[in-house]
Amino acid sequence: MQVWSKMDFGAGEIIFLDITQKEDMLQVEYPNYFLLYMGWYQDRYIISIIQNFDWTHPVQQYETAERNQLPKLLTEAVRLVEKESQSAGAI
Repeated sequence: MQVWSKMDFGAGEIIFLDITQKEDMLQVEYPNYFLLYMGWYQDRYIISIIQNFDWTHPVQQYETAERNQLPKLLTEAVRLVEKESQSAGAI
């Protein structure tokens, strides 16, 4: 079992989770039209924070080739998406 499958995603709801190393691995939906997405692209993992389904302009993106960096990067991404989602709801 991969570490990210047991992570706390806060207010997010896991929409998709596949623990194999392939393009689409994880998608978590947050309030106010935010998504946290993770996938494997040839030689690296990419974690993206998406707002309003605008995949061409992520709010933030993290990349690593090292699997052991994923818990740290996912934790950072969850903190950011929670903050952004809450801020968007306060407007």
